[in-house]
Amino acid sequence: MDAQARQEIETAVRALDEALTGLIGFLMTLRPTLRNEILQICGHHMERAREAKERLQSLIDAPPGPDVG
Repeated sequence: MDAQARQEIETAVRALDEALTGLIGFLMTLRPTLRNEILQICGHHMERAREAKERLQSLIDAPPGPDVG
């Protein structure tokens, strides 16, 4: 992976992490009933974002391939 691709992936990972952290922080300020309703509506999307963040992070954490040198 070249340096520019790595930097773009790292930026995407940070953006997803900050967005998810912000959403969870916001949800924690709500009444439990409202928080649960919102999580029922958008929880699936938040889970997909978390999975995407983990997949992107795994690209960064993966050992370099044999053609990198």
